[in-house]
Amino acid sequence: MRNAVVAAALMLLLAGPAHAQSAAPIELDVDATGVTRGLVHVRETIPVRPGALTLYFPKWIPGEHSPSGRIENLVTLRIAAGGTLVPWRRDAVDLYAFHVDVPAGASSLEVAFDSIRYGRNGERVGTSDKTAVIEWNALVLYPGGSPVANVNVRPAIALPEGWDYGTALAQSARDGAHVTFAQTTLEMLVDSTLDASLFARKIPLVEGAGWTTELDLFGDGAGALNASDATIGKFKRLVREELAVYGARHWHSYRFLLTLSDPIGFHGVEHHAESDNGARENYLTDGAALAAGADLLPHEFNHSWNGKYRRPADLATPDYQRPMETDLLWVYEGMTQYYGEVFAFRSGLLDAKYLPDVFALETASLDAEPGRLTRPLLDTAVSAPFLYGASAPYGSLRRGVDFYGEGALVWLDADTLIRAGTGGRRSLDDMARAFFGGGRDTEPMVVPYTRADVIDALNAVYPHDWAGFFRDRIDRIQVHPPLDALERAGWRLVYKDEPTAFETLRDGRRGGIAARFTLGMALGGGDGIVSDVLAGSPAAKAGLAPGMRVVAVDGRAFSRDVFEAAIKGAKGSAAPIALLAENGGYFHTYDVDYHGGPRYPHLERIAGTKDLLAAIARPRTPAR
Repeated sequence: MRNAVVAAALMLLLAGPAHAQSAAPIELDVDATGVTRGLVHVRETIPVRPGALTLYFPKWIPGEHSPSGRIENLVTLRIAAGGTLVPWRRDAVDLYAFHVDVPAGASSLEVAFDSIRYGRNGERVGTSDKTAVIEWNALVLYPGGSPVANVNVRPAIALPEGWDYGTALAQSARDGAHVTFAQTTLEMLVDSTLDASLFARKIPLVEGAGWTTELDLFGDGAGALNASDATIGKFKRLVREELAVYGARHWHSYRFLLTLSDPIGFHGVEHHAESDNGARENYLTDGAALAAGADLLPHEFNHSWNGKYRRPADLATPDYQRPMETDLLWVYEGMTQYYGEVFAFRSGLLDAKYLPDVFALETASLDAEPGRLTRPLLDTAVSAPFLYGASAPYGSLRRGVDFYGEGALVWLDADTLIRAGTGGRRSLDDMARAFFGGGRDTEPMVVPYTRADVIDALNAVYPHDWAGFFRDRIDRIQVHPPLDALERAGWRLVYKDEPTAFETLRDGRRGGIAARFTLGMALGGGDGIVSDVLAGSPAAKAGLAPGMRVVAVDGRAFSRDVFEAAIKGAKGSAAPIALLAENGGYFHTYDVDYHGGPRYPHLERIAGTKDLLAAIARPRTPAR
């Protein structure tokens, strides 16, 4: 009963129509003409009343699950009333809050500041010379006291000359490089990224009665936009496949925004009516590049249902200052990770031949984490706000954002349990359709859920002790990831001396060396820099550590081929593998006592069982 009351209250708070509040809007004018130089200028006119006022810079950003607002990049802040400067004071505790005394007679404040587009290590953020990702949360101050769903904004932006853009926001006018958008709420503004570039292409995908979907491409060169008809056909099928599962939409028009830029790089953030995605420049023109990152758009599109329309109650905060509680990310992100992979296969973005390879690599990587001996999966979700920014060294000891990969395996476990228990008549798709689809089309809105709601939805599809199922896999320390999921699907995890086709493809794109399952270390194939060493592994026992750089192997200059040949040559030999490594300007030889030969994870079929993986990945819509 309490959960129902909380959910109803949050729906009223967060899901009101965009026109629900009548206050004059914030006028937001962004000058992004200098974005390629790493600087954006902002001017706001904020309706106010005389007296004490606090303006806030967004701190907790939806979809990022952490206090990731870059307050240090807000500079040159000036506040005025009627052209006269008004003093402001930053709060001594909440550094994202600015206190202002609005003078008598003032009905608005003129706010101006600049936004720096660089990261903490000096890297350019979201920008190349020809392409930019504009995140509105970095370009607005807003008054406290009301839910962001009730704060109106009228945004406008000036882009570099000749650039085109894509966003879910509705354009109301355009004068050359200056674009004005229709009035919206602050909630929907922050929920709408704007991507722009000198090189742009907009591709209609699938449409129906009163709705459309579109793929908007923005590249650092015209050649990056040359997706083939066959590739575009896979994105069209992606839309059909996801709609086939969920059965309802919570948008009228959905845009896949995709930047194709090496400097901007790989990223994905979900929104109600769009997703902001980024990949390298050759993503759509190199089949291997697309296959290695095939689940990017399927994952973010899935969030339209799981994450945006249905959202954990503790993540459905009324503003951007209240801390989010991330304990249900194993549903929000874990189930989406699972469906991102499933829809990549069902759409054809990833060839079905890689199906066992993907789950083998995911399972084995999680199984090799010593950190799982002291930390349950739930704690990785609760710790998400700091794990997202954690560095790679000793990441296997810390555990990372495992609620993605291991969360996906938990949902594979649930799916196979339902399929096996019903003789294939029902599946996780049935739960997803009822719970996340909702049974009817709606405007963008938030319907919160709790853990108990998820359990009830599963029991409605297949009665089972789901509370105990999640208690064992989520709340309690598990030495191994859910291997039962694979075995119930008709497969078992084994190791062989040659990599799978997908691991070869993935490592070829990323440049890494697969030594996690042999020496117990991760290192770059080009530079030899050690990024992680597994506690208790042969590499750790030899004294190797993250940050070292391997320069020679058994007396020969380091290379991928030399390193892998040494692992093969050590099998059956008593001599250790001698790694000469640099450690902060000093060189030392580390003798690694490993003689097991190459080990690569594979799945092999269990004789006499049904192949549920193939059934899960089978498309639900016809090819066109």
